[in-house]
Amino acid sequence: MKELINYNIDLLEVADKKLKVLTEADYDKNHPGPYFDAVNKQLDYVNVIKERIKILYEKNNNSR
Repeated sequence: MKELINYNIDLLEVADKKLKVLTEADYDKNHPGPYFDAVNKQLDYVNVIKERIKILYEKNNNSR
């Protein structure tokens, strides 16, 4: 179970870095739709990983 938690923590670190790059990037002010779609998808992905880690910690604590 620890390996799975560590794997998801590593995924979260990478996803956070990508989100940071996206939010710091310049985008076309005339066509911001694709940029905002990419940021929203990445933000959703980060939130999913955070929830997954939370659930894994809860399951790990309950199994002891």
